[in-house]
Amino acid sequence: MFGKIGMGELLIILVVVLLIFGPSKLPALARSMGQAMKEFRKGTQEVQDGLNQLSKDVMEDPKPQQAQAQAQPQQAAVKSEAGASSSPEVK
Repeated sequence: MFGKIGMGELLIILVVVLLIFGPSKLPALARSMGQAMKEFRKGTQEVQDGLNQLSKDVMEDPKPQQAQAQAQPQQAAVKSEAGASSSPEVK
C-alpha cells in the first residue's frame, strides 16, 4: 500500500513542499535532511557492527565466560570463610 511512491505522488509531494517552504529554503532543507540521514545511517551501522562483534565473540569462545561465571561464586565463598576464621573470638 505505502511501499511504492509513483512519479505522480512524488511530484505532488514536491509541489506541496515548495509551497510550504518556498524556493529559497529548499536547498537548506534538503541539505539538513541529507545530513540527518547520513548521521542516522552511521549510527545504525555502528550499532549493527557492535552487535555483530558481540555475537561473534560469544560464538567463538563461550567456555571462558562460563568458567569465569562459575569461579566468581567460589571466590566469594572463600573470602567469606577467610573473613569469618580471622575474626577474633570473644570469651
